[in-house]
Amino acid sequence: MEIPTGLAAAVAGAIPCLLFGAVAALIVVAVIWGMKKARERREALARLAAEWGIRFYADDPWDLAARYGGFDLFNSGHSRRASNILAGDIGGRPVVMCDYQYKTGSGKNESTHTFQAAVLEMPIVAPRLQMRRENVLDRIAEWVGHGDLNFESEEFSRRYHVKCEEPKFAYDILHERLIEYLLGCGEAPTLAMSGPLMVLAFDGTGTADVFRRLLGIGEHIIGSIPDYVLTARGTAAAKGAGDAPPTGRSHSAGDAPA
Repeated sequence: MEIPTGLAAAVAGAIPCLLFGAVAALIVVAVIWGMKKARERREALARLAAEWGIRFYADDPWDLAARYGGFDLFNSGHSRRASNILAGDIGGRPVVMCDYQYKTGSGKNESTHTFQAAVLEMPIVAPRLQMRRENVLDRIAEWVGHGDLNFESEEFSRRYHVKCEEPKFAYDILHERLIEYLLGCGEAPTLAMSGPLMVLAFDGTGTADVFRRLLGIGEHIIGSIPDYVLTARGTAAAKGAGDAPPTGRSHSAGDAPA
């Protein structure tokens, strides 16, 4: 049976509209699903904060990017933003955890970089130290004489790029037992120390368990600081530094951090 010309034209004309409607519906479903997952994740983080006896903030009441701008993570790129913040004292130690993102480039070349980060107060005052995954550019720099610190563990030296203002401090902190622990973690987080603060971060945005892992690794690193480093760089000096992260113990969302 031959389809009337007018009907065929009408059907052909309707197909783009149907396709557009289907795509629009899929976009709406994806947006709703994303909002639902984000809400569920916020609720999980709020439960984790309650479990630890600390505060949860969906938005950043302190401008953490500015507060911790001395660390590379918090002063890279532009459009820096922290969210889903857990802040308080855990085991007597001030801790701040957050989702964090910044952007690089602009227009079609703009990229968003996301992290889960933890800032812990240490019982020492440290020089600037950075440990991150080594990349191809680092290996090229090493070939031309601008390498990082090397350790007895070839695997650790090959896997991680370590820089420190005082190399001896890096060797004191990243001793054999801690290196074995970090290698056993599989993928260790990016690590930075400066003054009485330590920053740990994993790329991406995962579950609440990522914050548990960051806290566990951070506590292990602090617990493994040798006694002679504690004596030399002292808890009294750390307590005297006015750079401790906000605890969230007695602040409403609009209050300034301690």
